[in-house]
Amino acid sequence: MTVMDSLKGISLAIISNVKNKKPIAIFVPGYYGTTLKDEQSGRLIWGDAKEIIFGRKTLALPIEGILIPGAMILKPHMMINDKKILGGLLKEDAYDKTITHLKNIGIKTVYPLAWDWRRDPYLGVVALDELVKKCKKNHPDESLVLVSHSFGSLISSYYLRYGTQDFSNAKENWAGLNHFKKIILSATPFRGCMAMFRNMHYGIKFGLNNNMQTALAISTFESSYYLIPPPGLDLVQDEEGKLLSLDLHNPLTWKENQYGLFHENSKLPQDNAEANEAKFKFIDYHMSRAKKFYELIESAVVAIPEVVKPILYLCGYGHDTVHHGVWLKKSKKPNTFLYYPKHFKKWKIKIDPSKVFGDGDSTVPDFSLKLPRFLKDLNTTEVHLNLSHLNVLQSRESQQIISEFFSQ
Repeated sequence: MTVMDSLKGISLAIISNVKNKKPIAIFVPGYYGTTLKDEQSGRLIWGDAKEIIFGRKTLALPIEGILIPGAMILKPHMMINDKKILGGLLKEDAYDKTITHLKNIGIKTVYPLAWDWRRDPYLGVVALDELVKKCKKNHPDESLVLVSHSFGSLISSYYLRYGTQDFSNAKENWAGLNHFKKIILSATPFRGCMAMFRNMHYGIKFGLNNNMQTALAISTFESSYYLIPPPGLDLVQDEEGKLLSLDLHNPLTWKENQYGLFHENSKLPQDNAEANEAKFKFIDYHMSRAKKFYELIESAVVAIPEVVKPILYLCGYGHDTVHHGVWLKKSKKPNTFLYYPKHFKKWKIKIDPSKVFGDGDSTVPDFSLKLPRFLKDLNTTEVHLNLSHLNVLQSRESQQIISEFFSQ
């Protein structure tokens, strides 16, 4: 029997299980997973290979009261597809294998959620709800399933439990859970990752574009503050290897120690009292909301829903993943952190650079991948795989598990 024969058999089982209703799926991609267009010109910025490799545009968000050089109003367009760059010399994998597999096993249509992963995750929750309502309106006789990855799984988890309630006043209502027949979450940063703080400190270089994701750009992303680990897990180690909290949910910490928008690497053209006040308000607002968001994710269940839907959680382990940078507290600068081998060489620190890493999926550390209590209380099926962040969904092993989950 061929692989395709097996898939067809699974497809028939799925369709039979839902009594001849053809299931449709919503797919929620993760961080970087949606293309972004310039709202004014319609030009593709994030997702355009030439722009990412050779361009000069930035993904920085405009912030009221602060002059952010090059910042544009960008809007989400569509899910990132696999790309071949420079005639196939380079290949960037995205979610094509996952979408194809879902269709092969009997999902009639997959609707990817286009959302701006740079923004406050609440906006992603609202966008997810709008897509759910659209799908149910257009397919009233078909069951709906949810598949998500990474940051997309984080907003999906919140939506399952709290619906579209804002973080400031949310009460458990299971409004999102009730929409779906089955749910797949994967590679979820339930407790953030300190690699985000690193990126806000040093930026990320893409090809020859030195402007795309500078330290300043990433510090303007609202989502950056929600991907900082919650209080007590925002840890670094000092020169002696002792773990210390950076107290990042206190906005004064950012100002006093020159982190993020206050860092010299941000290179803002203005440095006055008015601009600094705007920076402080921006950080205070989002760190306060982030703290509340994580409290809601981790809070104990008030009441188990009457109907508990099948939930599958796939997560990867066995890969070096950034856990804690090394903080040079004795340095004259309060914001000196070592993450890369070149940093250790520069500062001549006699610490093994591998100390920065721990277990995880190469992107999300193990402490962040662990299911929160509310998902355990829903009897979520948790599968640990020796796979990296994207392969948790893309690998043949994962696809077989997904097939079996939908055929049950």
